[in-house]
Amino acid sequence: MKKFLVSFFVVLLSFVTVFSSVTYVDDLAREVTFDSPVNQVIVAAPSISDYLVTLKCEEKVIGITDWDTHIKSEKIGNMVPLNLEKIVSLKPDLVFLTGGFQEPEVKRLENAGIKAFVINPGTFTDIYKSLMTIGTILGRKEAAAKAANEFREKYISISKQAMNRTNKPKVFYASVYNTVTEIWTAGTGSVVNEMIAYAGGLNVAAPYTGNNGWLSVGPEFILSTNPDIIIVPSYYGDTTGKELLMKAPGLKDVKAVKNGRVYIVDENIVSQTSPSIIKVLEELNKIFGEYK
Repeated sequence: MKKFLVSFFVVLLSFVTVFSSVTYVDDLAREVTFDSPVNQVIVAAPSISDYLVTLKCEEKVIGITDWDTHIKSEKIGNMVPLNLEKIVSLKPDLVFLTGGFQEPEVKRLENAGIKAFVINPGTFTDIYKSLMTIGTILGRKEAAAKAANEFREKYISISKQAMNRTNKPKVFYASVYNTVTEIWTAGTGSVVNEMIAYAGGLNVAAPYTGNNGWLSVGPEFILSTNPDIIIVPSYYGDTTGKELLMKAPGLKDVKAVKNGRVYIVDENIVSQTSPSIIKVLEELNKIFGEYK
């Protein structure tokens, strides 16, 4: 009988330890407390799905938005406004979402009795931290540490390699849509500015900033800065933005245009500030490394 009671209390103690309450702080500085393991999640932002794929936690996802291409799961509709009726019907332990335009959705989820956690990284360090946080919440702490450390080691290694180059190109990042009269570029405060620096480029827009580091400029900015390389983000390999820059009469003498150094990168990756951004960093490192 005594042996049975000892065994019983050992099991009970293990149960209490596994399910003890834990609190994490999300990227809106909200304290979110978990009283039980998180086994079923809805991912309301595609950028966060990339983290779960990296952490190999796709089996925990029971719902995604219509815009998600990272994970196959039941669709819940748009990112904004969230379909609360659908979300409630799936009975998730947690909904991951991002900041900015999705912030008002947090209160709506809470009012519906659904736990929400905001992941809104803005730097490479934030991506590292987000990997750790998401992995820990989902009970994959060791896997998260491994994935996060591998990510950090990659971008630090690339940065060290690029740092040793003596010939660094001047780079302009050009989001071009329909016309070159208004171009969105990435200045200080943007993850793109950080990425260009890590890859060994000199971002000509670095002295400037705007909302989340982004600002709008015209063709005269390109003329005045005369970049050696222009990077054009594009969805699904669309070459329209690159063609507009290459064919613009007023830009024909810009070094990047004249020398054919206008390159396309995957905007779907760059815009999400998630682990896959390392692929674009590697690509830029190669492009900048070939500059003479």
